Amino acid sequence: MRISKTKFMAGVQCLKRLYLQVHQPELSAEPDPAAEMIIEQGYEVGLLARQLFPGGIEVNVLGGLEAAIRSTRELVANPAVPAIFEGAFEHQGTVVKADILQRRKENCWRLVEVKSTADLKEHHLEDVAIQSHVLSHSGLDVSSIWLAHINRSYVLAGETVDPRQFFLFRNLTHRVQNLQPALVFQLRSQFRILAMPTPPEVPTGPHCINPVVCEFFYHCNTPKPNDHIGYLPRLHASAMEQLEGMGVESIHDIPDDFELSEFQRRVCDAMQTGQSWFGVVNAGLIPPLKVYHVQE
Repeated sequence: MRISKTKFMAGVQCLKRLYLQVHQPELSAEPDPAAEMIIEQGYEVGLLARQLFPGGIEVNVLGGLEAAIRSTRELVANPAVPAIFEGAFEHQGTVVKADILQRRKENCWRLVEVKSTADLKEHHLEDVAIQSHVLSHSGLDVSSIWLAHINRSYVLAGETVDPRQFFLFRNLTHRVQNLQPALVFQLRSQFRILAMPTPPEVPTGPHCINPVVCEFFYHCNTPKPNDHIGYLPRLHASAMEQLEGMGVESIHDIPDDFELSEFQRRVCDAMQTGQSWFGVVNAGLIPPLKVYHVQE
């Protein structure tokens, strides 16, 4: 049995989610169009980041995983290749694909993970940590680990996006190294859970929607009203607990002075007033989102 990076991250969020993804995927909800749009957005941002690594070669995945792993090894062994995109690696049943690997001096490599967010998120650390773990145990000398994310201050000048200005880079090397002992324990737990005959008993809670809404949410949770605070985008677990402690369950009842992100407040206002909100995202890189309209 293999665990991909995607499944590992699902298991970090909830071990039951991981189990259901592998053994009972038919219980998942239909794909969310908004989530699919985010995936497409991430793909386009990833393509843009590759422009910063000229001469890089993308690993061909048409032949399947084993062929991709072999192709990656050949590219790693070829000193004429300055960078590898979507390099595939496996170690003891754990499979990862690296967004960007940049060849450095003395046969060392820089790992770059590209995200279409405007800042570092806590779960990004585990995302790159599992990659670093597998790459290092596959014989690759990973000298540094970086996150490339969108520069929220970037302003489009002209008709094309300048990737040198569009991205900000964060060095996560030391933070990722500190996660390795806990990561090994997490991997062991995930393989143990997957070997069980039935899914684990995991109580529902804030983790059902953080960092993403679980595709098995309605399998595990009693349906909630359309105005429930749990539907507020990217609401942190601590914020939800605070609202529940105040007796607030409806978005309509969230106080005006309650701290929310700019986007969350716009969604909240749209729900409370019934008025649409129009906005443009990502400095023209992707066709703008036409309208956000939250209905009661």
